[in-house]
Amino acid sequence: WQDSLTCKSENLTMSFVSPEFGWLCLVFFPLYWGLKKYAQAQHHLLIISGYALYASWAPQFALLLATYSLLVWLLGVWMHGRFRLGRPVSVPLALGLWAAGLFLLTVKYYEFLRATAQALLGAVGLSSALPLVDVVTPVGVSFFTFQAITYLVWVGQGPARARSLKDVLLFLSFWPTLFAGPILRAATFFGQIDAKRPGRPRKAMSALYLIMLGLTQKMLLSSWLAEQFVDPVFRLPEQTSGLVLTASMVAYSLQIFLDFGGYTLIVTGLGLLLGYELPVNFRQPYLARNLQDFWARWHVSLSSFIRDYIYIPLGGNRLGWYRTQLNVMAGMFISGMWHGANWTFIVWGLLHGVGVVALHVMRRLDWPQWPLPFARLATFAFVTLAWVFFRADSIDQAWSVLLGVFNSPTAWWHWQGKPVGYLALLLAVFWVLSLNARRCQAGTVRAMRRLGWIATCLGMGAVLHLVVALGPEGVPGFIYYRF
Repeated sequence: WQDSLTCKSENLTMSFVSPEFGWLCLVFFPLYWGLKKYAQAQHHLLIISGYALYASWAPQFALLLATYSLLVWLLGVWMHGRFRLGRPVSVPLALGLWAAGLFLLTVKYYEFLRATAQALLGAVGLSSALPLVDVVTPVGVSFFTFQAITYLVWVGQGPARARSLKDVLLFLSFWPTLFAGPILRAATFFGQIDAKRPGRPRKAMSALYLIMLGLTQKMLLSSWLAEQFVDPVFRLPEQTSGLVLTASMVAYSLQIFLDFGGYTLIVTGLGLLLGYELPVNFRQPYLARNLQDFWARWHVSLSSFIRDYIYIPLGGNRLGWYRTQLNVMAGMFISGMWHGANWTFIVWGLLHGVGVVALHVMRRLDWPQWPLPFARLATFAFVTLAWVFFRADSIDQAWSVLLGVFNSPTAWWHWQGKPVGYLALLLAVFWVLSLNARRCQAGTVRAMRRLGWIATCLGMGAVLHLVVALGPEGVPGFIYYRF
């Protein structure tokens, strides 16, 4: 069953970039908008559609999510009941947070922790046979677990906020963010529900623009980078020239942003069509002038979650300079672990932690700031090198890629038939568009409004046809579906 599930996940019929999903949207959205006067009916339709999409991966996943949501709701009810009786809510809150963490550790990290523990015991001469548990990790488990934590903490801070079972089911199964975020905050999501705005399109032209831009980023650019550079080079780094290895590292920096950024644009647009605003997840991260700035721009919903629910509770910067650096390293370690049960992710997170600490040291020593263009280039170079560990299947493979840049099996500058020139052109265009992203979006949306709905839809149809014609065969999966 696990093998068949893996095969299915690589050829999803319900992916947000699949033709089947597009046809379903043509049926779903008119029905949803037609219920705009009946908010409760819209909420029920969202819950049913969310569970249907989740069950398209595996029915067991939908059952697990329903059970998980029921337990989260019961914990909220428990906190509310204790509050009404004048009792502290610390017990159910602590139990809920502990249970959420244990659930995530079990379904996502148990095998990794078991293998690591056995290796450590073997290294000191102790034999052990820790039990093997065959667990298939539900897609998006990291995302809905973190969302559940925001709900439990939110209710713990104000137990009267506890929501109905329907609201909790909707919050944890909201399908635009169910599979790969952004991570919703309970306060923000329920604030939009309580505002009682009709469930109809918001900023419709902007929503269509975001969806088409996201499809272009994913289907054309990210897929091209993966096919031409990243996948073949990381598969056989020892047979690749130094130039192509360097190009592939840069290509992956672009690919992961275009892939995850493209996904975020698509679901943000879908959310707007449903009448919901999703949290901002990217703020042109490759324009960052240092690593701290990078994490204020990259995967913002995750970085802000780690800041608010891990870094600050650990003491943040309130307990002295040295303790602050330990808290930074702890937050980055957890960020790495969150992405997957592999030492490559841990190394990636720790590299960023060391980089942020080094930045703090330079500020403490009052080093002068670098000129903005050089600072941006240096930050991008560091991020690109760290991405090698994120992309690699193992530490050994990551080292093969990094060392291969200097130990090329052929002439360093050999192109080996790779379109390095096109990559350089794409990188240049990417930088220019990043610097002018807001201006481009505002200008395009204004033009769409002037053209009107008929011309806009015809233009979008032409762009969609071009994307499908030039895109890869089949339905490519999103990188962050793994997490």
